[in-house]
Amino acid sequence: MISGTLSPTVAGPDSGSVFSQMLRAETKKLTRRKGVAAFAIIGTIGIVVVTFAVLEIYHLSDPVKYSPIGGVSGFDKLVLILGELTIIPASILGSTAGSQDVESGVVRDMIVTGRSRISLFLLRIEGAVVVWLILQLTAFLIGLMVVFGLAGGAKLPGLHLVVEGGLYCFGTSLVFLLTAAGLAGLFGTRGPAIAIMIGWTFVIEVILVNVTALGPIREAFLTTAMAGLSPIPDGARRLKHVGLSPSVLVDYVTIVGWPLVVNILGWIRFSKLEA
Repeated sequence: MISGTLSPTVAGPDSGSVFSQMLRAETKKLTRRKGVAAFAIIGTIGIVVVTFAVLEIYHLSDPVKYSPIGGVSGFDKLVLILGELTIIPASILGSTAGSQDVESGVVRDMIVTGRSRISLFLLRIEGAVVVWLILQLTAFLIGLMVVFGLAGGAKLPGLHLVVEGGLYCFGTSLVFLLTAAGLAGLFGTRGPAIAIMIGWTFVIEVILVNVTALGPIREAFLTTAMAGLSPIPDGARRLKHVGLSPSVLVDYVTIVGWPLVVNILGWIRFSKLEA
């Protein structure tokens, strides 16, 4: 079962502590949402396996025309998949985590237990982060096996690039997960949060980033910051195409600022819920 596959064991100084029990409960609530869990698996592990399987079929059918799927070029594809294409499953998982207690009507029962509201608010996010990191790490390791195992003599990525690419994949997807969780907490339901995250990222930002009249305002977009921090050449090419060259500082402020501001707003709404 999916829930059994994803349920992590949270270790700590006291495995029977209330905190660890509540964190395990949050992760189980997410993994028991079979539709959400299945989509998250398909959107991370599944997309990596399918993409490389299709590319390997092409390579085997015509090795002259299609190069080996491993090596540096394969690693670039892996980073592109896990760093950018996983935005959708990350947003859905984050939105679900940020709203499921309110939507199910149990949040007031949790408040009256005496636990601080800030810990209850953060536990939902922490549960989503644990589940997401397990999925991303599994997908990344599978991708690395392909990159190094099926290089076919092609140049391999160095340790520095692997570490940088891994941090990029985990970091950028977590930004969208946390932002989605904050939006869901703000609205109290995941529907609007998912619609805003996907619509803004894949439609509105795509349009606005090409409007040169907006000037440096475009540097405050999450997709712009992601492209600027990307360890693969594709990110720099996209920024050059639209005439942008944001600094690393601006990129980090952007990816930290969006989830921070949205979650503060979500916390304000959560703190005002009646017990």
